Amino acid sequence: MTQKKICLASDNWTPAHPLIIKAITEANEGYAPSYGSDAWTEEAGSLIQKVFKSKCKVFVVPTGTGANIFALRLCCKGYESVICTDIAHIQYQESGAAEALVGCKLLTVPNKEGKVTADEIVRKLKKERAFGKHSTAPRVLSITQPTEIGTVYTLAELKTLAKLCKEENLLMHIDGSRLYNAAVSLDTSLHEIVEAAQVDILSLGGTKNGLMGAKALVIFNPHLQEGSDHFQKQMLQLLSKMRYLSAQYIPFFKNDLWHTLATQANQKAQEIASIIKSTPGLSLSYPVETNQIFFIAPTSWIPLIQEKIFCYPWDAEKNEVRFIASWNTSEQDVKEIRSILSEISKHSK
Repeated sequence: MTQKKICLASDNWTPAHPLIIKAITEANEGYAPSYGSDAWTEEAGSLIQKVFKSKCKVFVVPTGTGANIFALRLCCKGYESVICTDIAHIQYQESGAAEALVGCKLLTVPNKEGKVTADEIVRKLKKERAFGKHSTAPRVLSITQPTEIGTVYTLAELKTLAKLCKEENLLMHIDGSRLYNAAVSLDTSLHEIVEAAQVDILSLGGTKNGLMGAKALVIFNPHLQEGSDHFQKQMLQLLSKMRYLSAQYIPFFKNDLWHTLATQANQKAQEIASIIKSTPGLSLSYPVETNQIFFIAPTSWIPLIQEKIFCYPWDAEKNEVRFIASWNTSEQDVKEIRSILSEISKHSK
């Protein structure tokens, strides 16, 4: 019998959760106003406001890149700039969308285990501001929580960055495509993360944690809300049949489904990380704090791993591979991963 290939390529590969499909199906009855004027969008917005304990403005949008670009467009004028790490998603995995569609410059700083530090921000600010009008005007700090390598900013680290932003007149943007995994890792609420960071605007994920093509832009700073309805349309993020996206957030937040699914993904990542640590020849690249796992493997192992497991080689120079666990990663998957890596190790001696 042919073994089913295990998927650890991305949590984007994972199916939508059955409760989410049920919510979409239930929304598919009769007529409803278009462009977000429906009851589902109103309820989703109210639930998100409740989760964050804020009268924030909420837009449900179809893509994460769209949410990020929408956010930065509200924050930046053409001569202003965004500080982010050198591995930020907006910097190296969004095809230059920020520069092309917002017109802003991205000022990258070196990451430390995926994170930006206050010292690096200050260094970049001094350098960029040294030539006045001949340089850009830094306006936004954009961080990813958890980071692109799965590490998590602690609440204390977020508070430090928030303090610096206030002192330097920077807006705080969080790319939160996996924010749920960070909250589970920190054993805290989504609200406490946003409160610690004093977030002005948040790109809130969903698709990586059981939803189907649904994200949200959450605006906490009332000054950024002006013109946002028009910008949603200009940024191509306004869908006519919005109810199908918005309906998904109702069971997601009403029953804390987000927490259940993120917990499952994080737990399975820990189990897989333990297997990797105990397999001779493999070594973890970074602490495994959420559902992403990066590890170094011998060159000859990588195609053998890929024969049995959908995954991405991440850094060819380092022989680094990325696994991502999801809500759908099963106990059986973990057992088979243990067997696969053990077999490769045994035959590679």
